[in-house]
Amino acid sequence: MIWVKRLLIGLAALVVWIVLVSLFVSKERLCNLAMQEAARAQVTFCYEGRRSSPIGCDTTKMRVNYAHSPVAQIASLTVRPWRLEADGIKLQGIAASLMPANIRFVRFDPLSGKVRAEGDFGTLNGELSWPKRRLTLRLKASPLMRRDFAQSLRYFSVKNGEYIYVAAF
Repeated sequence: MIWVKRLLIGLAALVVWIVLVSLFVSKERLCNLAMQEAARAQVTFCYEGRRSSPIGCDTTKMRVNYAHSPVAQIASLTVRPWRLEADGIKLQGIAASLMPANIRFVRFDPLSGKVRAEGDFGTLNGELSWPKRRLTLRLKASPLMRRDFAQSLRYFSVKNGEYIYVAAF
């Protein structure tokens, strides 16, 4: 029973640490650091408005470029320590040739590893397992996705009418 107490104390300490970090670390610095890291991979962001608060960072009317080529426009992006949300995504360039261009939303919860997205491609649910270092995506493809973007679906396996993609990282 002593190990249960130690486990609970360890979990409580982890929760307190996450809360304190999320309250006292500058969200502006975290957003800038993320953009600098993306720039190393030739991904650049241009945005019309950005607002930082003690709990996160909100960006509106964002354009995403890869190697100076347009990839997407995002109406709003919300970054919190416990959730990333992007709404109103319009794919451009080569990204639009891989899947339908309109994405209503993408949600990612880093703590639980859950991913959810909806758009003209259908509905996507996924899970990112940090300990196993594995990403599993389940796609319920729309008729548009199956008809016009079948070449992109070849990377998925099909099980019970669902398209499944598994990747290790």
